[in-house]
Amino acid sequence: MTPTDSDAGPRRHAGDGGDGDHSEHGDVAEGRSDLLEAYRQRGARDDDEASTSTRDDDTTESIVVDFIANFVAGGNAAFDPVKGRVLMSDRRLVLATSETKTTVPIASIFDIAVGQVPPEVEEFFDYTVMVGYVEDDRRKTTVIGGDRETIEKFSLLLFRAVLNGSVALITHPAKVGGRVLDTPERRSGLHLDYESVWFTGGDLADVEGGPVSIDLASVVFFEVLERNDSTGGTDLVLSVQHVDDGRTVTSEITMGSRRKMNILGRYLRLIYHWIETDVRDIDVEEQELEVLVGLYSTSEGIDLASLLDVGEAELDVRLESLHEDGLITNAERPVDLTPQGRFIVNEEFEDINV
Repeated sequence: MTPTDSDAGPRRHAGDGGDGDHSEHGDVAEGRSDLLEAYRQRGARDDDEASTSTRDDDTTESIVVDFIANFVAGGNAAFDPVKGRVLMSDRRLVLATSETKTTVPIASIFDIAVGQVPPEVEEFFDYTVMVGYVEDDRRKTTVIGGDRETIEKFSLLLFRAVLNGSVALITHPAKVGGRVLDTPERRSGLHLDYESVWFTGGDLADVEGGPVSIDLASVVFFEVLERNDSTGGTDLVLSVQHVDDGRTVTSEITMGSRRKMNILGRYLRLIYHWIETDVRDIDVEEQELEVLVGLYSTSEGIDLASLLDVGEAELDVRLESLHEDGLITNAERPVDLTPQGRFIVNEEFEDINV
């Protein structure tokens, strides 16, 4: 029951072979919307606390996760789940029962697989996250199971704990369309939220002087490449093709840690898969697509009804329909596109670019 470094190699289309192939519509999709909103708010609070904290990190750590779950800890050969507490700080994951305690340092985690129920425990769990880690030079796994909402929320926080604050080298943009640019590689800090991967610090900035980000709803393809370095070794490079301001651009990311590269690839696949499956059965009519593109392409305060040459009542009907499908944040203006809405618009731009 040992996970493999499945993201350390070439990738197909980002949506292929996602982490599980479960139906995620109806109540599940609605529940995920609430879950991810809570995750965004939690991320904002964490970032705010990190920016104002004066604690001594050598002596104090905050618990960010504490819940009851069933789990198989430490690669238990019997595969017998036990019930206990799951606790996590920014340093360690702890699985505790009245008789045992398994401690997994965050720095030892090399894989996080969400929604894949190993066959050894599938009779016990409906939904799981499998965590691969190293202990005494041996690879081990723990499987934590529970209801989908709890496991997904925990998984997102686990990804943040492993990756946030990591040092990355990013080339942005490395390509625009098929044209290779002479963009220098820059050193940056990497941070996750649900909708984006952010790169901050160093001398990296976007055209407006702000942090560079990759909107995960805009990703159309990514792959992990191996490239020779100056010492004769090889580096892993995550090449991400995404839509930015209506153009297809490619950004390239690398980190010194191969385990973190693997986990970042896992994260991109997972979020892409969630967004894609949420919109898979949504049929957007041409008139509604025009509204989505209009919202995406215009700034706040623009008279959208005049822009689209429709009456206010007709626009309200289209907005209501888009809101019911989870593609915009509100039925009444002002509104923003949800990640699912941006995904559909970016697919449209990609079709045009092709």
